[in-house]
Amino acid sequence: MFFDFSSAFNTIQPDVLCQKLQKTQVGTSTIAWIKDYLTNRPQFVRLKNCTSNQAISNIGAPQGTVLSPFLFTLYTSDFQYKSETCHLQKYSDDSAVVGCIRDGQEAEYRELVERFVAWCGNNHLTLNVNKTKEMILDFRRNRVESNTVSIMGEEVEVVEEYKYLGVHLDNRLDWRKNSEAVYKKGHSRLHFLRTLRSFNVCSKMLQIFYKSVVESVISSAIVCWGSSIRSRDLKRLNSLITKAGSVLGTTVEPLEEIMRRRILQRIKKMMDNPEHSLHKTVRQRKSVLVRYVKFIKVIHVSIYKLFVHPEIFSACCLCRVSVYVTHQNKITCSSPKTNDVTAILQL
Repeated sequence: MFFDFSSAFNTIQPDVLCQKLQKTQVGTSTIAWIKDYLTNRPQFVRLKNCTSNQAISNIGAPQGTVLSPFLFTLYTSDFQYKSETCHLQKYSDDSAVVGCIRDGQEAEYRELVERFVAWCGNNHLTLNVNKTKEMILDFRRNRVESNTVSIMGEEVEVVEEYKYLGVHLDNRLDWRKNSEAVYKKGHSRLHFLRTLRSFNVCSKMLQIFYKSVVESVISSAIVCWGSSIRSRDLKRLNSLITKAGSVLGTTVEPLEEIMRRRILQRIKKMMDNPEHSLHKTVRQRKSVLVRYVKFIKVIHVSIYKLFVHPEIFSACCLCRVSVYVTHQNKITCSSPKTNDVTAILQL
């Protein structure tokens, strides 16, 4: 379930935030500075030569600042939940409850939703129920209709697609919608690259523009979806990269190499950080990858693990692996390349 807040940053209560910061042992001077930053803020509206009277704001955080999302993260940090079947995923004001429901046991999932809604009310956060959506991933042939979830007396709409943190998710996890969106956005950015070349911009500047504007769009969240997209979509995106290379006059790294490099970087960060929540999981997977070098094995990863930890799934599949979803809710993948395994073992 994907939650949507109404004016999230505007509802931060400075006094409540300061109390939470005190519990986390933040310095007194820092708390005083944050409170001064959020209170007694003058605001006015200017239209051409007309200026309204000033109004003093003591609630919320300024819009468009770097600090506001971080303050909201601190404001909501005291509500956390993680179990074997349910957990709450938060990134600034984008929150989602993920649950793995087996044999129709929805009690924990619904209880977590109710607890989160109650916590929002106690912390002066308003949920926009109309924009809050639920997406159900059910790969069984005979699907069972689940009861709708209600928040504050309103039913939450069940959708087949949802855009979360810039990535288009769908209830089949085939990434078609996301691949199409990435292609269109990358194609529009490619037009700007061609325009710059027509102005005789130097090659170095063109490459910087490609890396920061074009490639960043095409490879956004590639660790999550890169190993699972259709071959047709992969060819389309690679053709886009090839066109960009012709504009730059040089060979550009294909999507598979970008994906492989990003996955290795992500795994290295997990292995180097003992505090990372997936540190132990990656260490355990390392021994599994060794056996892949000798012979092909089949991995079965639950849909829940794929959804909750897509980077681990991508790390095991290692980019060039065919992925199939069976009727038993399993993911079947073949062996990765030997050089990729060697790179993992050298981290």
